[in-house]
Amino acid sequence: MKSKFWKGGAITAAALLISAFFGVGTAHAAQPVLDTSEWQGTVTAAQAKLLKGEVKGVILRVQYGSNYKDRVFDHNAATLKAAGVPFGVYAFGQYVSAADAKQEAKDFYARAKKYDPKFYVNDAEQKTTYAGQSFSTATKAFATEMQSLTSKKIYLYSYQYFYSSYIKSQSGYDGMWLAAYQTPQPTAPFSYQLWQYTDKRYSTALKKATDASRFIGSANWFGSTSKASYSVGGFVKGEVVRLKSGLTFYGTKTKLDTALAKKNLTVKATQTVYTGKSNQVLTIYNGTTVIGQVRAQDVATGYYHASYVKKVKVINAKGIYTYLHGKRQHFYKKGAVLKVSGYKTVGGYLRFVHDGHKTDLTTNKDFVKWVK
Repeated sequence: MKSKFWKGGAITAAALLISAFFGVGTAHAAQPVLDTSEWQGTVTAAQAKLLKGEVKGVILRVQYGSNYKDRVFDHNAATLKAAGVPFGVYAFGQYVSAADAKQEAKDFYARAKKYDPKFYVNDAEQKTTYAGQSFSTATKAFATEMQSLTSKKIYLYSYQYFYSSYIKSQSGYDGMWLAAYQTPQPTAPFSYQLWQYTDKRYSTALKKATDASRFIGSANWFGSTSKASYSVGGFVKGEVVRLKSGLTFYGTKTKLDTALAKKNLTVKATQTVYTGKSNQVLTIYNGTTVIGQVRAQDVATGYYHASYVKKVKVINAKGIYTYLHGKRQHFYKKGAVLKVSGYKTVGGYLRFVHDGHKTDLTTNKDFVKWVK
């Protein structure tokens, strides 16, 4: 986290689009965890609503040692809580002894407890003890004090060299958050569950670069979250779609141009985001031009068009017809499986060619489903 008295530099416009979806490389496309302090400023209610779909959770700085309380912590904690964004909290350690570490823990807890954070983190990355005082002993004392104050989980943040040199133990802590701005995921001679992989991930909700982390494996310090209500998704890169007229692009106040609602558009990237009824946000192109990002629920319909589709199953309750030169030919009821041999364009839409009598049928995903 550096000291949080550092600000990130500029990012190019092209980098913003890429990093908004993938952080640093496609390995981090899963929902990230952001950590913020006063350097990222206050979070508005509108931004918090967008964050709820963009991230798995946020970790807020509470203090820089006992004597400095983060200027935006109270505002941001209250705003995230009101919006239902899960968050944990961290304290940047400045303790000079075990006794001082205990006092920092008390102040940390007192400042954060009323917001009911999911967990607490000791950010231990600067050796601040002196005159024979052990930093490792002081770091353990911080955890011991926190464990006496709360039943919530207590985690340790550091980077590998500092941990191995001055801490050397996770005693008293429930887990480890490792800082390592690299690719691929780092190996370490100790266990960790959360990996801070960049300090330059662009947040579409906050419209600025932040630190970002991801959980390893099935770890999730924020607790399990039901995704049952986010039922709309399943789109893939390269898919041809049409968008709902009048939609507002994700993360903006800009509405779709009416003319574009009548055109076939292409999905160029997908991201797992839980927002509204959607479990995806899509980057949409018109030809070679990006037009914006939309939620899956704002797609009017999806159409199959990839060469790997060889069979489809009728899922429309009323069944479907095949056509030849625009005239009905054959009827297939729900559940029927049809072999297809390719595509043809009819009235601006791609349609399957039946692998048999060569009639055409819909590629609309609301009516047929790809099966192997």
